[in-house]
Amino acid sequence: MKGIIGLLDCHNSGELGELTSSRPLASTSFLGRYAFADFALSNFTNSGINNVGILIKDHQRSMLKHMGNMMSFVSNTKIGRETIFYNEKGQLNPAYNTDINNIVENDWVLYDSDASLIVFQSPHIVTNIDLRPYIEEHIARKEEITIVYQKIRNADKDWRSAYLLDIDEEGYVQDIVKNSGKRKVGNVSLQIWIINRETLAQMIADRVTVDASFGLKNMIAHYVKTKKKKVHSAPYEGYARCFDSLETYVRHSFELLNRDVAETLFKPDWPIYTLTHDTPPAIYGEHASVTSSFISNGCQIDGEVTESIICRNVKIGKGARVNRCIILSNVSVGQEVTLRDLVIDKYVIVTARHTVAGDPKNIIYIKQGALL
Repeated sequence: MKGIIGLLDCHNSGELGELTSSRPLASTSFLGRYAFADFALSNFTNSGINNVGILIKDHQRSMLKHMGNMMSFVSNTKIGRETIFYNEKGQLNPAYNTDINNIVENDWVLYDSDASLIVFQSPHIVTNIDLRPYIEEHIARKEEITIVYQKIRNADKDWRSAYLLDIDEEGYVQDIVKNSGKRKVGNVSLQIWIINRETLAQMIADRVTVDASFGLKNMIAHYVKTKKKKVHSAPYEGYARCFDSLETYVRHSFELLNRDVAETLFKPDWPIYTLTHDTPPAIYGEHASVTSSFISNGCQIDGEVTESIICRNVKIGKGARVNRCIILSNVSVGQEVTLRDLVIDKYVIVTARHTVAGDPKNIIYIKQGALL
């Protein structure tokens, strides 16, 4: 789609506890093969948006490593490009390290491009949304700002870091409030915003007089509360999950071991692109037993794996038992080891005949590079 830029906004991303202490959620491993960023970026390219960018808040090394040649998510490299946005000044003053200030430091979006619309999506809310009908509706209605939302019936238990929208009969947002868990049914913002370029420029100018530490989310809420601008909403009914804690990371990941659930996210006509690795297929030894699990390329399995997600180049020795675990890449599990209800970060070594067990209500995280 011409005249449109898609921006992955890492400034508004959730956190996954210690798992994201040294990496952004956007580049964190998901389902053994993907990173969270892949879903939003694939939505852009599948929707025909060839100019895409990433608003990085911190830990840019991890994000750059995942992006590879920087053209992975651009479907037409003759007319498109992929750009990293990074605000070096923001690292010195975290209170002002916002998506708006990031755009100010990379202002070609406003002044050196022919884009009339900017579409924002956050990495911690995973969807497989076709953005084209939302963009077309935004243009047809001559709106300035459109928020994509989903009506949920578990707001008292889930989406606790999200924002809820009060919407009138014409589809305009009347209020935006943080989910306090007091409502069971609510219209939750998917943090997908469609904003006119001129409106974005005005938001950048207005935030100086309102609050220089405000980001886009705050400015949209400010416009709604002060009624300075009308903000339209558009419903989405497909797969959407909010990853905002280690608990939701584990729960929503294991949910996708169910084929029926997985088929609502992964569709033949909507590929999820990712960085590819030159690794051989997984090898299963004569003692291997795998049930209801994702096993990635490069793994060597000679033990029992049940209801688990195993990333690339993981070795599981003879007689080992792995149950309800998420194991990131390059982990070595020795013989006769028992692992249960764990998230194990990269490069961990678990020596032979060792037992480490959490429980479904208390998932244990094993930090990167640990020796057990």
